[in-house]
Amino acid sequence: MAAIANGGSADDISAGVDFFGELKKAGNFLPVDPDSGTIESGATPVVIDWDYPGAAAAANVSTRKTVVPEEAVVAGYYFQAINADAPHPAAARLWQEFLYSDEGQNLWLEGGARPVRGDAMAEAGTIDADLWGALPEVSGTPVIPTDPQTTKAGEYLASNWSKVIS
Repeated sequence: MAAIANGGSADDISAGVDFFGELKKAGNFLPVDPDSGTIESGATPVVIDWDYPGAAAAANVSTRKTVVPEEAVVAGYYFQAINADAPHPAAARLWQEFLYSDEGQNLWLEGGARPVRGDAMAEAGTIDADLWGALPEVSGTPVIPTDPQTTKAGEYLASNWSKVIS
């Protein structure tokens, strides 16, 4: 997100790493893993994270707001697979069917995640409207990094993050 917001891309995240380096130089980077405790105590006044854990962690802080910047919308999917050689591959297929059923998608939503079928379910009236309406607003065109882009970004981070944050 920081890369995209600062002129980079899913192919080149260096602008995002540079952004965090600038935060560090300015004294505005805290090397902690934010959670509800750090948010509630005010130790992490600004958190850059996926919207669903951020909104959940900030649920007990009335002044906290989760914002998804329009110019830097990034999305990701959970990867799932079914092993055809598993002892009971049909069980895995049934699990997949459940995850993408209305009930399963509403459970993702209950956890604060955006169901992949959310828009269609809202149109069909099968989504939990209260939870759907409580999600942070998102506008803009999402960037969804591919597997190769994610791998390349991870390699870049492994080689460069400590150089700018140390």
